[in-house]
Amino acid sequence: MQKGLCKSASKLAALLLIVLSFPSHGQDIVKVRNQNFTSYFSKTQHVPVLVVYSLTPDLFNCIKMKGETGITLATDPQLPDATDLKGDYNNSLFDNAQMMAPEENTCDKDAFTESFYFTNVMPMPKNLFKELWTKLHEKEIIKTKKFKKIKVFAGTVGRNWVIGAANNITVPEWCWKVIYIPSTDEYLCYEFHNVEPFNPKDKLANHKVDLNTIESLAGVHFVNGVINASYVTATQNN
Repeated sequence: MQKGLCKSASKLAALLLIVLSFPSHGQDIVKVRNQNFTSYFSKTQHVPVLVVYSLTPDLFNCIKMKGETGITLATDPQLPDATDLKGDYNNSLFDNAQMMAPEENTCDKDAFTESFYFTNVMPMPKNLFKELWTKLHEKEIIKTKKFKKIKVFAGTVGRNWVIGAANNITVPEWCWKVIYIPSTDEYLCYEFHNVEPFNPKDKLANHKVDLNTIESLAGVHFVNGVINASYVTATQNN
């Protein structure tokens, strides 16, 4: 894939900010591996910078849902202090958006519960979450059924607002997703400006970008479906 320059001045500014902040930012980010997703979680921003997961039909294509109903957002026991965020999303303009959808974990009770951990959650405008982000989750499931396996990278960039009882949860300025299809070596990339207002006529296709745009925005690099960044430690499933 040819590399190109990012044409957006705002994206270049965001990239510069990221590069300058990487040394301290990287020390702040903790890698947390749950059953079906790996989160790189910022202890000071209280949001995941990156969530990585692979999807195969056996994760969600079961006859009966094995996850329990009534599951609510919860502290991740692997990072209890930084993810003790119950109630911090209440009475805000932002919804608790899961990076990996619970609907993608319905064939395993524990995995379904873990998808509600705050290591998998970011604040997102309610309409954006309910409309476009949910449609993107649906696309992931469709692609998984068609190609049998995909890999997904979901990330956040920047600071737009703060919420919470102590204003300690950062609302990222940008959120993004990259869907990688191993069988075709194809990347499907989407970028969202994580602010209000929401346009009801907006479409998911309007947010599709090339891989260079995501790499420039987030300060990451992809090679053969593997992401590289200063805070990412290499393992089989990242």
